[in-house]
Amino acid sequence: MTASSRQEAAAEMRTRLVDAAIEQLADDGMRGVTHRRVEQRAGVSQGLVKYHFGTLDGLIEACVERLADVELGSVMRVTPDQVAEAQETNTIPSKVWDAARNTWQAITAHPGLIRARYELFLHAARNPELQDIVRRGRARFIAAAAKSLPLAADPQAAARMVIALVDGLVLHQISAPDAVLDELGPAYLLAAGAAAQQFPFTVGQ
Repeated sequence: MTASSRQEAAAEMRTRLVDAAIEQLADDGMRGVTHRRVEQRAGVSQGLVKYHFGTLDGLIEACVERLADVELGSVMRVTPDQVAEAQETNTIPSKVWDAARNTWQAITAHPGLIRARYELFLHAARNPELQDIVRRGRARFIAAAAKSLPLAADPQAAARMVIALVDGLVLHQISAPDAVLDELGPAYLLAAGAAAQQFPFTVGQ
């Protein structure tokens, strides 16, 4: 096996273990995440978590980074031209409605990933060393969301506002699923974006 092949195999194994750990988090919370349980879920030999991540904390850090990568795929993309069209016509362009529906579906399509993410947030609240990793992942998400808020005085501040609302909606939906929320989810996303772009984020304005 070449060095390149070994690196690919190691990367695949790390991904397999991280995905198993995320599934374990979603099912049993942090207390259910142990080296052996993750290895059993991944269907691999004992000792591979320690080999690839050193400690359980190392595995948890990799889970945070993995979830951040997954979340980036669900960021709603709205172009400045679409925003301008909405303002000029006072209607939501069909492409923007479609984007909102697709985004809401992507956000809520995998409840297990959502549960795992909230478990990690709670774990980070009690473990300061993990907070920087959560902060970096969130910053990537904020930067991506800000691109769809071109009219905001501070697009990143506007993105934080939208993300906070979405987090609340998603938390409600996973704790007690509601068909009405699923129906209104896309409209909530658009309303949050519109409101965030109008909010005066500069102190004193």
